[in-house]
Amino acid sequence: MADFLLLNDDFTLNESAGSSYSDNIARLIADRICRQDAGDKDIVEIDRLEVDSRKSIMGEFVKGIHDEKLLPILQQRIKNQDGTQRFDFYFGMEATDKIKEDWQRLKNESLIPIIDRFLDSNEIALEQSRVWDIGNDFHIDLDLT
Repeated sequence: MADFLLLNDDFTLNESAGSSYSDNIARLIADRICRQDAGDKDIVEIDRLEVDSRKSIMGEFVKGIHDEKLLPILQQRIKNQDGTQRFDFYFGMEATDKIKEDWQRLKNESLIPIIDRFLDSNEIALEQSRVWDIGNDFHIDLDLT
C-alpha cells in the first residue's frame, strides 16, 4: 500500500515522496503497479489461504496432540485464527521442539497440494518463474506540505 504513495495518479514518481528505495527500484515499483493496474497477465496475485482451510489444517495437527495442558491452548488459537495474523501456532515455551517441528512438517505437507493446484490453474512453471523480492528494509517519506 505504501508503494502507491510513491506515485502520482498517472503512475509517474511523486516528487514529494522520498523513500529508501534506489531510483532503479522505485522505477520498477512504478512499472509493476502500472502493469498490474492495466491487467498485465504476467503479474499473478497470490491469495492468502482461506481461514476455514487454515483452521482445518490446524485442527488436523491438534488431533495428534496428547498434552493435556497444550491441547486447550492450541484449540483456542485455532478458534482465534481469523486470517489477520500469520498462518501459524504461537507455541512459545509451552511446546517441545518436536511438536514445533511436527507442526512445520504437517503444515508444509498440507500446503504443497494447494500450491501445486495454484501453479497448475495459473499455468505457472516454476523453472521459468521468479519472485520479485526487494527485501524488508525500506521506508517512504512524504512531504505533505
